[in-house]
Amino acid sequence: MAHPKSPTGYKIGIVNPLTLVGNEIKTIFRERSFPYGKVVLLDTSGKDVGALTEVGDEPAVVAAATPDDLEDLDLVFFCGKPGPNHDLIALHRERDFIAVDLSQPTSSEEGKLTVAGINLEELDPSDVLVSPHPVAIPIALILRQLAPLSPIDVCTATVVQPASEYEQEGVEELAQQTISVLNIQPLPKTVFDRQVAFNLFPSTERHEETIVAQIKTLTDARMELALLITTGTIFHGHTFSLFLKTREVVDEAKLIAALKANPIFSFPEGDQQFGTADAAGKDEILIAEVRAEPSIRGGFWVWAVCDNLRRSSALNGVLIAEKALFGAGMAN
Repeated sequence: MAHPKSPTGYKIGIVNPLTLVGNEIKTIFRERSFPYGKVVLLDTSGKDVGALTEVGDEPAVVAAATPDDLEDLDLVFFCGKPGPNHDLIALHRERDFIAVDLSQPTSSEEGKLTVAGINLEELDPSDVLVSPHPVAIPIALILRQLAPLSPIDVCTATVVQPASEYEQEGVEELAQQTISVLNIQPLPKTVFDRQVAFNLFPSTERHEETIVAQIKTLTDARMELALLITTGTIFHGHTFSLFLKTREVVDEAKLIAALKANPIFSFPEGDQQFGTADAAGKDEILIAEVRAEPSIRGGFWVWAVCDNLRRSSALNGVLIAEKALFGAGMAN
């Protein structure tokens, strides 16, 4: 267990706490009774300084982030855009704090990709601990869980990205566009450069090469992996359509059993059916369907949904923090 700098307990920083992921971290802290002494809220965006929010039902004010603010902190979560965070993250050794980087895409040159359920036990608090892109985490967890059955030679993934990947402004613009379409009114196009309501198209901010590299680092670098990220009329949650080809033919029942063996994954029960909306607020990756593809030897489909702000962002960051500070995650 890392010893706190202050006798009052661990002092935690959240950089850009009013982003959707920053707010989710605060929620998870409360739900998991995260044992901190104090949480400091810092801003690098230039737009939230002085904003009043809350931490653990207590009022809190967001301050401008400076190097001096990091001096007394034990661990810092970096949310939001990577550019403004870069120089502060680079101070983690000089100022002696644990850096958990949730910036997307990360700009850390020395960061160590860290995912609960994959390599949390290998964590070194002296590294910059990078939580991968929220698209990468569920795909990597699925691939790692299935790989022991047979090496996966090919994976092609199509992902539908929600408006919440564009922060609250994206969610609000999708809502406004939806109302405008229904009322045959002009569409607002401040966040999105086109109609996103009742539409689906290749995303403008895709980072596909980065995400593919992250998945291969976390799974098998020899696997052929192709990724297409789209944006659709979804407010919240990623939708994953994965086609996988294993080296040896694996029975569909064994694939399902392998995924069910890990509590990170949840399957529908009875007549329950999973859609993207069902993932909101869930800690698990919801597996809606696993189906063999009879036309291709060793081929099968996995259709899954996941809360992009929680399971594959904020919760992974908090699990990293628990391991870094206390030596063991409190739970997955």
